Amino acid sequence: MEADIIASLRCKLKEVEEERLKAAKYGLQLVESQNELQNQLDKCRNEMMTMTESYEQEKYTLQREVELKSRMLESLSSECEVIKQQQKIHLEKLEEQLSRSHGQEVNELKTKIEKLKVELDEARLSEKQLKHQIDHQKELLSCKSEELRIMSGRVQESMSSEMLALQIELTEMESMKTTLKEEVNELQYRQEQLELLITNLLRQVDRLKEEKEEREKEAVSYYNALEKARVANQDLQVQLDQALQQALDPNSKGNSLFAEVEDRRAAMERQLISMKVKYQSLKKQNVFNREQMQRMKLQIATLLQMKGSQTEFEQQERLLAMLEQKNGEIKHLLGEIRNLEKFKNLYESMESKPSVHSGALEDNTYYTDLLQMKLDNLTVEVPVLKKRREVLPVDITTSKDACANNSAAEGEVYRLPPQKEETQSCPNSSEDNNLQLEKLVSINTPVGTLSPHKNLPMAMQLKKEKKCVRLIGVPADSEALSERSGNTPNSPRLAAESKLQTEVKEEKGTASKLKKETCKKLHPILYVSSKSTPETQCPQQ
Repeated sequence: MEADIIASLRCKLKEVEEERLKAAKYGLQLVESQNELQNQLDKCRNEMMTMTESYEQEKYTLQREVELKSRMLESLSSECEVIKQQQKIHLEKLEEQLSRSHGQEVNELKTKIEKLKVELDEARLSEKQLKHQIDHQKELLSCKSEELRIMSGRVQESMSSEMLALQIELTEMESMKTTLKEEVNELQYRQEQLELLITNLLRQVDRLKEEKEEREKEAVSYYNALEKARVANQDLQVQLDQALQQALDPNSKGNSLFAEVEDRRAAMERQLISMKVKYQSLKKQNVFNREQMQRMKLQIATLLQMKGSQTEFEQQERLLAMLEQKNGEIKHLLGEIRNLEKFKNLYESMESKPSVHSGALEDNTYYTDLLQMKLDNLTVEVPVLKKRREVLPVDITTSKDACANNSAAEGEVYRLPPQKEETQSCPNSSEDNNLQLEKLVSINTPVGTLSPHKNLPMAMQLKKEKKCVRLIGVPADSEALSERSGNTPNSPRLAAESKLQTEVKEEKGTASKLKKETCKKLHPILYVSSKSTPETQCPQQ
């Protein structure tokens, strides 16, 4: 019956192993395909990042060119505005000059016209006066000719002397009358000339008033232009003072470095653009990875919920068994640490006492070196064991409490990988430590301390019989210890090592017997590993 059960169990084990290998193969294929897809995604992302970076750089260069062209256009437009203003000012000045010259020419022509008018009036007046004088002279001439004719006729007649005298007086009076008339005419002519002069002078006064008004207007325009010129001169003087101050300022003498600073700024901006592009791509990749992680978590949670009804109770029992075993190991290690501390104190007290025999010293040098090395290793391992003791809880919860807290158990199973790493690393290290400690304390420690399960109560041992966890470790060799010690032992040292090995083998035999007694009913073995193997990845994927 037992052979049939063993054969059936072996067949089941083979089937399970085959299924596990198939699952591992499928998982590896899925992992490889996922890695290939991830590599392709990384390549595409890198290509997209390089393309976006190149596009951003081109965009930046184009923006720089557009900015430069816009600045050039602004400078050209400002120059055009300045040239327009200058041309406008120049045209205004030319218009003013032309208006002034035109006004001067008009005034000169007006003066000439006035002079010509005056001369014309004078000529007309003189012509009129001369005509009047000519007429008057003609009348006088006719009168004189009549008088001469009358006188000649009378002379021929015989006249008295009195009549002649009267006639002469009459002629004199008439001549005086004529002279007076001439004087009156001359005075009239003079009066007319004076009136003409007055009218001409009045015209000149009016013309001078007009010229005065025009000159006043010109003076006002000149004054305004002078004020504008003063304001412009003041602005130019302020600009000149500022330029001189900037030229004299030592802090502003680095104008030649502006081009280099601009080049550096452009390079830094390009680097900033590339870093922004990389940051955006990495941000998108991080969001994508987070979404994938959330999906994986949901899938794992659903798988665990689907599988939790089958394996939850067994997993709890396995965890409880592992917890009990670790607590026993912790107690055993604490006892060994106490014994080692006692041995260390004893060894220190023995070292303080001087030895008598030199031969005994030569034989004990190897032991002292070996024990010193072991003590150093143990002093290093003591804090690690204390940390492990703090991490692993000593209190053991019952199966009823564990069954009551199913949701908490699922969370603990989901967060198991760091504890799995400890459970995988602890058996190997604990067995190595057990072997090393058994070598050192084989004389002082009793055999009962090697089996921590013997000290546990019977109820706990009955629970262990239901589910047992076997920890596989690598036994420590004496050659490895001798290589670690770094000393080449002599023949007495080899004899001592052989004695220690025989003692260790005996202790191992007793420990295996005790383990066989406690673990009579074996269940499927649980191998706990810290790394995510393809077998563990397969159900997740």
